[in-house]
Amino acid sequence: MIRRSARTALAAAACGAVLAGGLAACGTVQQLNAADKVSKAFETFGSGKSFSAKLSVDATPAQIQAFGTATGEEIDKDSAAALSAVSLSIAFSADKPLKDIQPAKGSGNGAAPAADPSVSASYTLSGKGGAPLLELRQVGGKAYARGDLAGFAQLVGENAAEVEGLAEGLPTALGNALKGQWVGFDAKALESTGGTGGAGAAATPAPTLDPKAAENLNASLKDILTHDLSFEDKGKQDGKDRITVTAPARKLTDDLLKAVEPLAKDIPNLAKLPRTAPAGVPDRPLALDLYLDGGALSAVTFDLAQLAEKAGPGTPLPLRIAFGHDTPAVQAPAGATELTTADISGLFGELAAAADGAGGTDGPATPLTDAQIKELTRDGAMNEEQVRLYNSRGLGYQDIKDLADLKA
Repeated sequence: MIRRSARTALAAAACGAVLAGGLAACGTVQQLNAADKVSKAFETFGSGKSFSAKLSVDATPAQIQAFGTATGEEIDKDSAAALSAVSLSIAFSADKPLKDIQPAKGSGNGAAPAADPSVSASYTLSGKGGAPLLELRQVGGKAYARGDLAGFAQLVGENAAEVEGLAEGLPTALGNALKGQWVGFDAKALESTGGTGGAGAAATPAPTLDPKAAENLNASLKDILTHDLSFEDKGKQDGKDRITVTAPARKLTDDLLKAVEPLAKDIPNLAKLPRTAPAGVPDRPLALDLYLDGGALSAVTFDLAQLAEKAGPGTPLPLRIAFGHDTPAVQAPAGATELTTADISGLFGELAAAADGAGGTDGPATPLTDAQIKELTRDGAMNEEQVRLYNSRGLGYQDIKDLADLKA
């Protein structure tokens, strides 16, 4: 239930933010006051030199358990407490407006802002009281990481002393990293081991869109956002403007899928998208709330109860994304221990084997054939070096294929 809720939450939040963000380019909605406010709020994105966002479930453990009861999927006390406490934060900072950052050349799968070495980035998974459970940073071409294995165990109701033993078999630096100490490494070394998409992905030429296709897509999105979305200004709430955006979920999904379908020939991964809305998309209107502070977007909330037909009134499960503008610049942590390429390669092999239940050091996997290696590297999500590394660490063909599909 928790994993499914998390996936649903992330998908709903991402779709909501992207859809509302598209209004910034939609001139036909300017005549509507509420839509005009939203449009102007999204125009401010990228104008500053830093940006942050925090994703969390805005509910108490009791509310989460009540939601589970209402939907027929019981959520135990520890899981409810964990879901209520956990949050995911991201932050970017640069020496110029973020809207002026250009994607890194040669990236086959697109590039995050941090692909530009002038941009610093931070990703933090936090638990109870905001204590960091996992932190990743990239500053000036170097990457940094640390985790709190014991803290994560406590969050989910496990015995911290027992799970700490998992770090004992790792090299000292890696073991310490799982106990909250920073480690640092060259970001390019991480790419060569497959940790960020790998060299195979970087070597794949970036897909390019036909100018006419891009123009048609832009026109289609404008038309969809104009006709499918409606806006209602709900006035002030806690000193912020609250605007509700509503859309017919299935129709909107169908329209968006139809709009991007012509691009599949230029962007292979789009061919994997369905042609119509999946059965799980409800055939009814869904709404999300946008909160504007001084004209800038400060938060987005989406009630997950809208996706559950069994959830009745009084059992909300709101997902919240809080935004920050002109936040403190991301800094490199002091005292980080340097990791070698060998350390990183070993770590990813161990983690991949453990995550897929392939046995890792418990025994060798069946060697891959040349045909299997060709198949696994065909989409560019992994290169041959990465595939052979995972195979040597105990992962079989299907295990590696699952990892490649996740990366793609």
